[in-house]
Amino acid sequence: MGNGKNIYGLLAGLLEHPEEDIKVKAERCIAALAEYPQYTPDIAEELKKFQKDLEHTPLDDVKGVYSYTFELSSDFTLDMGYHVYDGFRRSNSLAAIKGMYMDKGFPLEEVSRGELPDHLPVILHFMSFTDDEELLKNFRETFLIKALEKLQKSFERNKKNLYWHVVNAVYRIIDKDVKGGE
Repeated sequence: MGNGKNIYGLLAGLLEHPEEDIKVKAERCIAALAEYPQYTPDIAEELKKFQKDLEHTPLDDVKGVYSYTFELSSDFTLDMGYHVYDGFRRSNSLAAIKGMYMDKGFPLEEVSRGELPDHLPVILHFMSFTDDEELLKNFRETFLIKALEKLQKSFERNKKNLYWHVVNAVYRIIDKDVKGGE
């Protein structure tokens, strides 16, 4: 049974700025999900809907939706701390997350490509990188699930957006992990 590791990295790829390989990434992610019986089939269904949207949407349009959704509206930002903290507490949170990465030898600069430490794809890459289950459990429960709940709520008003399916799938996976996929 998969321990979720590989799947986090694959999900991260779906939330990074879309390039030519976005369809391949979606396919890989759906295939990998089959190895994790703890994640219910409806999660794979969400990603299949995303995959179907990609079939009908030119890459330039996908890029446009990505920028418009994640880069122009704070309600939909992938910088997770924004959904949980404001101002000073957010900068403390960023410093703490960065410290966590450094402790574990995570190559932040390389992975983040200029994004902040609390950027969701960066977090997901970290989660596939570290073996410290206790740390991950704590991080998911105290921070990540709360931020994802807010992001998912914002998306519920915006279900026509093709990225709704990805965000929903990520939310459900993390939610399942929090509730006990150990």
